[in-house]
Amino acid sequence: MGNGTKLVVIREYANDYEAHIAKGVLENNGIMSIINNEIMSSVYTLTLNSIGYIKLLVRQEDVAQANIILEESEEHDS
Repeated sequence: MGNGTKLVVIREYANDYEAHIAKGVLENNGIMSIINNEIMSSVYTLTLNSIGYIKLLVRQEDVAQANIILEESEEHDS
């Protein structure tokens, strides 16, 4: 993601594997994403909730499409 690209948090996860699954779903659909707080979750697994959730971010222009993709994926998994 280039300079000047505004990133937006679209989901927050309590663990890194859920965040990575969502990231993979987005990337399989052509949307680049970034996981924030990933290192903290690996180091402080028992206290992550007090530190903060793992955040999944996408470019501002991809927010609407990313939300649609993740909602469809979540419905499919239910």
